[in-house]
Amino acid sequence: MRVNEWKREAEYISRLMERAPDIDREYRIGPDEFKRRQKKVFDELHKAGLDCGLVYSNEHYDGDVPYLGGNTNIAVEAVAGVIGKNGFHIITGLEGGYVAEQLAPRSGSLTHKVEILKLADEDYPIDAERFEDVIEEACDGKPSAIGLLTPRAVLPVHIYELVSNYLGSNEKLIDAQEIYYKIKYEKSDVEMNLVENACRIADVMVEGMLGVLKPGMYETQIAGWGSAIAYELGVEQMGFDIIVNTGEANRSLIGKALNEKIKEGDFVHVGVGPRLDGLSACERVSVVAVDDPAKITEDQKFWINFVEGAFQAGLEAFIEAAEKNLPAKHEEEALVGYFKKREKEVNKRFGINIDLARQKPYTGVHNAGYTECYEFYGAITLKSEEPLGNQIVNMLDVAVRGIGNNWNEIKVTEQASCECTALGRKGMKPIL
Repeated sequence: MRVNEWKREAEYISRLMERAPDIDREYRIGPDEFKRRQKKVFDELHKAGLDCGLVYSNEHYDGDVPYLGGNTNIAVEAVAGVIGKNGFHIITGLEGGYVAEQLAPRSGSLTHKVEILKLADEDYPIDAERFEDVIEEACDGKPSAIGLLTPRAVLPVHIYELVSNYLGSNEKLIDAQEIYYKIKYEKSDVEMNLVENACRIADVMVEGMLGVLKPGMYETQIAGWGSAIAYELGVEQMGFDIIVNTGEANRSLIGKALNEKIKEGDFVHVGVGPRLDGLSACERVSVVAVDDPAKITEDQKFWINFVEGAFQAGLEAFIEAAEKNLPAKHEEEALVGYFKKREKEVNKRFGINIDLARQKPYTGVHNAGYTECYEFYGAITLKSEEPLGNQIVNMLDVAVRGIGNNWNEIKVTEQASCECTALGRKGMKPIL
């Protein structure tokens, strides 16, 4: 055991926490906002000629049900929900129902326990309801059609088949995801406040993790301190498992911390996504594990400066798009343009011949909210002709991918570098 090292690290973290922000850990979405959300969703479904809407969430894709039901504490069993004339009704497994009932009352939702969502091979002494009966309670009778608000990519086949059979045809389970995407995309003042507070916590987590990081430590040991800081400041869950990648592991770009030892001179990528009442922030950085900046190689300095330059180009374009109400693609065009502009320089320096823009591993900006990056809507691509939303949360995510289509296909460098942070827009004003 590295007890003495742990004590020194703990002393550093304790000094850091003395100047950490004071976050109100009891600040949550209130009943009025849940009522507003539920009414907005039902009204939009009604306009589309639909009697009710179906949502589904699990521990990974865990935003669609809590957005209406307030049950941000999803654990083990998946949950579903129906929004109809008679409000929002949460549908759970036989064990997960108790979990939902802990927080759901704030939303005015009713919770129903059904067999189909229980753990597959366990028995529970609970009087279960029928999924179909819950639908009819929410809709005040059997609906003629149901709007599917959750992406088909997420909804389990057995739920899809059950509802389709109940309606008499899968054509009566109608894709209505766009309705839900657009509603969730625009954030309330309370949502913006929660994300802002989560960002402040992310700052402390990253500073703490970088402050203790040194060669010889394991990725998981660094992640442990990030987790300790998060929970101490009021975080109840993460948008993703804490990222710490060292050396070759940087190729993953989003890999969780593993028992990999950090070596002298390695690039180390650190990323956190703390959430407050379900709303997610994000912060990711790359550093070099040395005890003296003079030991950073010229190539490492090059890539750090390259990514910082790309990030700045994307940020400036995002600000301009927000202030001038330009098509959102203006930001992505700036990022792609930056990579293209520096392509000849990179090829000459490293003696290669590549399309550098293809080493930008993903879209530079994605939407966020009750998931960190799994919203299925709002990412900025070269096809994003519409301007940014009015009050939104985005993540500016910039990186260089060192490899090609496969792990060992080295294109540029064995180790990548990246930066990511949350930003947004409120009216015509960018929020950084």
